[in-house]
Amino acid sequence: MPPPAAELLQLQEICAAFYSGKSTRDQARSAVIDVIFGRLRCSRVSLWRFDGDGDALSLLCFASKVAGGTLDTTTSRLQECEYRDYFDGLVVTGMYVSVDAMADPALQPMRDNYLAALNVRSLLDAAFMVNGRAYGMVCCEQTDAIRPWRPDEIAALRTLVAKLALLMAGAADLALWSSPSLPMAPLPLTA
Repeated sequence: MPPPAAELLQLQEICAAFYSGKSTRDQARSAVIDVIFGRLRCSRVSLWRFDGDGDALSLLCFASKVAGGTLDTTTSRLQECEYRDYFDGLVVTGMYVSVDAMADPALQPMRDNYLAALNVRSLLDAAFMVNGRAYGMVCCEQTDAIRPWRPDEIAALRTLVAKLALLMAGAADLALWSSPSLPMAPLPLTA
């Protein structure tokens, strides 16, 4: 089941407050994460974008929050060798669902650096897409147990992230348009 209209309206109000100067970017990020928490009730939500240029793009986590916590803007980074297989899976449908992240072969390259370090047991990710290009993703993580993500949760995250992408693109958000992006296609193999 997609999110109720009230959740989509909340996103619209959060973006309107930010673009009118009534809130900071970090306040907006925190409020968006809270909307996602309210819908998915997961352990942690993180926001990621591409960083770098050309052939040296990394995925940069620029904001995260644990359930009941405050916004954390400490950055962490995944290099292409750590996210390639996972990202190729993400771009096929715009979503990546892993019930058992530690046993997921596509997530194996990031196991030590990210999953084990943060005790990520399950994850549900949605690509942040505008005009057929991926700018990053929203990642919902479960840290206390393996979690089978329900179809309504998957649909809800996809809808929330799509609404957020439309709002940002429509406002000509400088952070969005100045960020590197990749076409929604598997990454080319490197020799």
